[in-house]
Amino acid sequence: MAYPGFGGMQAPVVNPHIPYIGEIQGGLQPGKMITIQGFVIPGADRKPGLFGIMYEECWFHVNLQCGASTQPRADIALHFNPRLMAGVVVRNCLQNQAWGAEEKPHGPFPFAMGQNFEMIILTEPDKFKVAVNGQHFIEFRHRIPFQRVNTLAIDGKVQIQAIRFDSGLPQPGAPLPQRGPGPVYNPQVPYIGSIPGGLYPGRMVIINGTVHPGMPDRFHFNLQCGASTAPRADIAMQFNPRFAARAVVRNSLTNNKWGAEEKDTPYFPFMPGQPFELMVLCQQDSFKVAVNGQHLTEFRHRIQPLTRVDTLVVEGKVSLQQIRFT
Repeated sequence: MAYPGFGGMQAPVVNPHIPYIGEIQGGLQPGKMITIQGFVIPGADRKPGLFGIMYEECWFHVNLQCGASTQPRADIALHFNPRLMAGVVVRNCLQNQAWGAEEKPHGPFPFAMGQNFEMIILTEPDKFKVAVNGQHFIEFRHRIPFQRVNTLAIDGKVQIQAIRFDSGLPQPGAPLPQRGPGPVYNPQVPYIGSIPGGLYPGRMVIINGTVHPGMPDRFHFNLQCGASTAPRADIAMQFNPRFAARAVVRNSLTNNKWGAEEKDTPYFPFMPGQPFELMVLCQQDSFKVAVNGQHLTEFRHRIQPLTRVDTLVVEGKVSLQQIRFT
């Protein structure tokens, strides 16, 4: 379904079970991007090799497929297959149940066991472009018409935190677009970081984190006007989940004074020890907040102009895997 209030794009998929097979709503078209945030699981599997000799391999794959059929197997327009032990990423396609010629040119290998990664696949009229961790990685020319692709499949030694779909339309042949500064990976909490360029209508902040296990009390995210502590910086929105009360409190701070709290939400989306994805969309009149692909709340602006809001602060019983601005 479309994600309410977030440009009509397909809802993100958060923490899917692996193996994962899911629909790409509307299929592919030039300019469509798929962003995958994941974690390579440490360890290796033993497999039979040449002359029956066993060898160890750690791998995963991301497939752009023409359906989800297994008998006969669906055509695969792009098979992206990192092999950790060999340090190569094999690309291929499957057509009429026959694999084509592999592509695996040499170059820096961007994946590591036990590490997070972000992968972006951009569809162009003649090829796919793939970036990993903010750097262009490979291109793969179409062997199967991209218009046939309607399914994403992921399998192997990988955990996936989030899958996002973006239908931006760059010019054919343009480099893979960069949506603001690169992601911040695994920052320490408390976290204080700038929002380059400040906020403006259409800007989005995306936060992937994990609530501490046990009996956490609370944590909060502040969108604020600088990092001053004396006097304390104005806060355009504090988003404050409180576990004992099972409430998400929103408020603002102006001239060292808190405003009126807002607490009403249709549900409480956070659980101890569980990962989450929080998306904050800045609109002309309000912030819209979604958690794990579901709209949660709106908070009308109390501080203007929005460009004053240039700092993100995270504190409390939470760890962070990634922060991204788009």
